[in-house]
Amino acid sequence: MCYNSKCTIEIKSIIDGSVSTVSARGRFTKSDDGMRFDYVLDGDECTLTVKESEAVQTRRGEQNVKMIFRKGEQTECFLGSGGFSGAFGVFTHELQFADCVLNIGKKSVKVYTLLIVYTLGEDKIELTFSAKI
Repeated sequence: MCYNSKCTIEIKSIIDGSVSTVSARGRFTKSDDGMRFDYVLDGDECTLTVKESEAVQTRRGEQNVKMIFRKGEQTECFLGSGGFSGAFGVFTHELQFADCVLNIGKKSVKVYTLLIVYTLGEDKIELTFSAKI
C-alpha cells in the first residue's frame, strides 16, 4: 500500500526550557516499510522517515544534516554547512509514534505525531513532529 498526500507539518522543539515551533506544508507517503514526510524549511529540502523502531531526519541545502534516532541507542549525527562537515553522537531517550483520526464536523483529519527526546552534546532536546493529512 502506498499513497501520497499533502499535509501540514508542525515541529516543536524544547531545549533547556526554550520552546520553538515551525510549520511547513509537505507531502506524506506511506508504504509497507514505513512512512515518509517531505517538506521545505528555510529553503532546505527535508525528509523524515519513520519505521517500526527508527526515525531518520535529513536536510539538504544550505545546511546538510542526517540524524538517526533509535530508542535507547547512541547514533551518529552528520552535519555539513559551507566548508564544515563532521559527525557527533546523539543518544535517543524516547521515540514514540502515534496516529489518530480527528473528526471535525463532517471532515476527518488523520494526524501523525512523533515524539523524540534526545541528548546532543550537553543539551537534552524534546522534539514533537506532527503532520495533519
